[in-house]
Amino acid sequence: MKTKSSKRPKLEARARRPLRQPATRQRLAPAERRAQIIGATKKLFATGGIEKVSMRSIAREVGVTQAAIYQHFEDKEAILTAIAEDFFAELIVACERVAAEESDPITRLARSMRGYVEVGLARADEYRLVFMTNIPGFRHHGLHRLPEGEEPPEEMTKGKIAYSFLQEQVRQLLANGDIRGGEPETVAEAIWAAGHGLVSLMITHVDFPWAREALVETQLRILLNGLLPEGSPRRR
Repeated sequence: MKTKSSKRPKLEARARRPLRQPATRQRLAPAERRAQIIGATKKLFATGGIEKVSMRSIAREVGVTQAAIYQHFEDKEAILTAIAEDFFAELIVACERVAAEESDPITRLARSMRGYVEVGLARADEYRLVFMTNIPGFRHHGLHRLPEGEEPPEEMTKGKIAYSFLQEQVRQLLANGDIRGGEPETVAEAIWAAGHGLVSLMITHVDFPWAREALVETQLRILLNGLLPEGSPRRR
């Protein structure tokens, strides 16, 4: 039979143990918290679909209150806009790299379109958000023509900046007689449509056994052959 005195050492040892401190939420700098929120939102989009994601589910994923989310973003649409801007920022980097590395205008156009396709396929969920969804309250950052009667924004969005690389290439190519086509804006839109068709098809039908590299190469060849003047030695 144990006595009271035999229990005392255990009680004293227990008393000497340090108390477990309650878990505290890590404080992050505003930029880090914004990046965390954007990352969590992308993850939720990929698993549950854009339309089903709410500010509450984003807060739960991040591990903060909804109020904490609102300190950084006004609403869900503001987070979507930030994600779209991140996507276009990478596209701009790809365009700038091609512009710096390639002096031949036709090759530069082909590489630019290939870069567009590669970025779109690498960031499929963001591509769907930017180009393939219709969410009330979220306005895609227009890449080119504004609706009739709408004033242009004071500052160019990253989407507009990214598209301007293609616009400028097309203007120069048409002016120099390197390609045929017609009105520069329409030609640029037709080229963009070709790239978008590739990306949207491959990220929508992921189970189809695409010969990806051959498909991209063939599409670019057909596109360029259609743009190059008759008799051009560069047609193949």
